[in-house]
Amino acid sequence: MAEFIGAGNGLTHEGLADGETHTETLAGGQVTISRSGTFTYYRFHTSCAAHRFRMLAQLRPEVRLVYVAKGRGIQVGCHGPAKVFSDGESDCSLVREGCVQDIALDGEGTCELFILVVGLPDFPLSAAGRPPYLRKFLRTDTCAWLLGGRGMVLGMRKVTVIQQLLHEKKPLYLQRVYTQLKLAELWVLFLEKADHFNNEGALAQLRSEELERMQKVRDLLHNQPARSYSLVGLAHAVGTNEATLKKHFKAVYGTTVFGYLTARRMELAKALLLSKELKVAAVAQEVGYKYASHFTTAFRKHFGVLPNKLLRMVVPVVPVLGELETICAFLFAA
Repeated sequence: MAEFIGAGNGLTHEGLADGETHTETLAGGQVTISRSGTFTYYRFHTSCAAHRFRMLAQLRPEVRLVYVAKGRGIQVGCHGPAKVFSDGESDCSLVREGCVQDIALDGEGTCELFILVVGLPDFPLSAAGRPPYLRKFLRTDTCAWLLGGRGMVLGMRKVTVIQQLLHEKKPLYLQRVYTQLKLAELWVLFLEKADHFNNEGALAQLRSEELERMQKVRDLLHNQPARSYSLVGLAHAVGTNEATLKKHFKAVYGTTVFGYLTARRMELAKALLLSKELKVAAVAQEVGYKYASHFTTAFRKHFGVLPNKLLRMVVPVVPVLGELETICAFLFAA
């Protein structure tokens, strides 16, 4: 499914069957291409090695959601200057039929890039309800970026959906439906924030150094969620003040500093409970709670279930599966 051309790696999803996954192992990295229904997604994961990829020309125009989970200076381009992405940034590109898209990962540390692809005729939104900026974007006759020269940072909810998509496994008979639902959810969440981004322009008002400060705060919370934080301490750590931190973080990530931290801790706790045989008190300590009772309260508020009940939940198979198929049919209808 993947072929190598010139100095770069030529990749294509042409002919990939529904439910099929193809993995290409590279020196210091890996590329996975998977298709689920009308959606295809690419996952690029490299560590301390520079790579250049070329997504080969397709027979019809496509809309591609680009999201950088980890890394800086990642370049994605098509006909003209490449757009540069860093941790947490996202945008949507329209790639016309017959056009290639080039991707460069600089190799300075670990990079993780996620690209969600859907053919323009299968774009999962009815034409009637599309806002003007989106209609204009989808009708353009050249390759283009939805947000132009700006970059949009995804909030914790979108990040969680991507992590669930990539890492959360369901029973085999549910996995395909679950994957399609998560891919559709990601489109909805991205476009919902893009609407706010275009209407409010809050992020457009941030200078590059201000955005970088917010990304540094986000990195601290995401990579070290068990630490104890204060708004004053975080603000001083990145060279700003408490009021500015609160305002700018909410504008960039769509939630408060501690809202983001709690969501990150809860997702980590859920992963620990599902993958390791740890007691609730041990998980609470792992994610930064001194008292298990405080963790239990936060977990129940976030997920609607007690942590010690998580693994006991039994879902009736036939009714739920039928309901999920109905939802998918609705979401993916032309």
